[in-house]
Order: sequence, then C-alpha cells, then structure tokens
Amino acid sequence: MGLTSSLIRLARPSQWIKNGFVLMPLVFSGRLFCPYDTVKTLGVFVSFCLAASATYAINDYMDMDQDRIHPLKRHRPLASGAVSPNVALTFVAGLLAMMFLNSLLFKLPFFTIAVLVIYIVMHCLYSWGLKNLVIIDVLVISTGFLLRILAGTSALSVGVSSWLVLCTFSVAIFLALGKRRHEVMFLNGEAVSHRPVLENYSVGFLDQLLQVVTTSTFIFYCLYSVKAGPGTDIQSEKMMLTIPFVTYGIFRYLYLIYHREDGGSPTALLFTDPPLLVCVTLWLMACVYVIYWSV
Repeated sequence: MGLTSSLIRLARPSQWIKNGFVLMPLVFSGRLFCPYDTVKTLGVFVSFCLAASATYAINDYMDMDQDRIHPLKRHRPLASGAVSPNVALTFVAGLLAMMFLNSLLFKLPFFTIAVLVIYIVMHCLYSWGLKNLVIIDVLVISTGFLLRILAGTSALSVGVSSWLVLCTFSVAIFLALGKRRHEVMFLNGEAVSHRPVLENYSVGFLDQLLQVVTTSTFIFYCLYSVKAGPGTDIQSEKMMLTIPFVTYGIFRYLYLIYHREDGGSPTALLFTDPPLLVCVTLWLMACVYVIYWSV
C-alpha cells in the first residue's frame, strides 16, 4: 500500500459524513436553495472535514501503542507502520494550513474560524487526556457536534431552534454511548488495555445511560417538531409527520446495539444497514418537503 493511500486512510474520509451537521442550519432555516448561503455552508463543511482529519491523525499519533494491540485498530496507518510519526505530523500541519486557507477563500466569519479552532483544541485535549475521564469523554465527543451546528449558524448568521440543538446533542451522546457499549462487549476482558476509560464503564451502567438519552432524544425532537424553527414558516402539525421516521431510527439503532451487538462505528453502521439508511433518507426528504414545499 502506497504512502498516498495510507495518508488518505489516516484522514478517515469515511467519517466526514459527521460534518454534515454543519448543513443543518442551512436546511432548517429554509435557506437551502439560496446559492450564496449554500456555497458558504459548503465552505464550512470543507473546513470542518480538514479540521476533523487533522484531529483523527493526532488521535492516531497519540494512540499508536494501544492501537498496535487492538484486533482492528492495529491495521491503522500509524499503528501498522505504513505512515511514520514524522510524516503524520507533517500531514497534520498541511491539513490545518489548508483549513485556514479554505476558510479565507470562502470568506468565513471570524467567529466561524474561532469555532473551528476550539474544535481542534478540544479534540487535542481529548487525545491527550480527556478521553480517559469517564463520562467527560462522551460529552467531549458530543460537544463536537454542537460546534458543527454553531459553525453553520455563525457562517449564515441564522438561528436554529434550541430544541433541535438539544436533540442533536442528545443524539450525539446516544451514538457515543452505543460505541462505548460495543467496545466493552467486543473487547471483553481486554477493554482496559485498549482504552483505559473503559474500566469505568460496565454494560449495565451504559444500558442505563442509553435509556435516559434515548428518552431525551425522542422528547427533544417531538418538542422541536411542535415548536418548529425560528425565522421559518414551518407548520408544526406538518413537521410532526417526521416523528415516525425518528422513532423508527432510534428503535432500529437500539435493535442493532442489543441484538446484533453492533454500534462500534455509527458511520459505518449507517451505510451497512439498509433499513437504517432508508429511514434516514426518508426523514431528510420529509423534512425538506415540509420546510420548503408544504408551506
């Protein structure tokens, strides 16, 4: 495998779908078909992809030794030796430089760039120690999704329903807890050697947390669908039509976690489980219809 392909793997482009959260302010503010706003939001998306790839590379650099004894992560570019540490750090510097250049090219507001910097610093702190603090590790990951939404709103100077923001935060915690549960189950007695914080998590404890966050996610989305969004003409009774998709999506993910013991990678799960992918697609289509064509 060549160096170029190894660097691409190090950047984890398959994880860029998470940066789609920066598009939420554009979609839910009713400005999806405004060319100027769409282009600017795409600029934020690209900058976040570059920032995220830099943090992934930093995390792999910090976790090299632990990844080498992990049954799956030992194949990562740094752990396997396909990419040397010095090349990885140079790659990180290049990604960050491109992020700032891209932000200037798209004339992103200073506050948006500040959010990107905060995201990078937060994930560096996560790699250097926060990931070893029980519960804090999950909250840091979830906060990253809130920063994506904040970047999208600041770039467009629009507002998003507080209920939708709470729902996003709750969903992020839900996915992070599902990932922790999968790690505890998959690694079993060796979990602590791969990720020390897993010593503080048990399947029973994680199941209790999942119950709490599942309920909060459903309630927050229902409240959003009733309250709609600021600055739009969304009719609440029509937005409520999207609730069945959210309900099925949550239940389907729980089914995959508990009955198939999956959930290690929510991104991979989305593309490998057809029912879940269809559900998310139909939800997006329903939201676009309600916001733009049912007024």
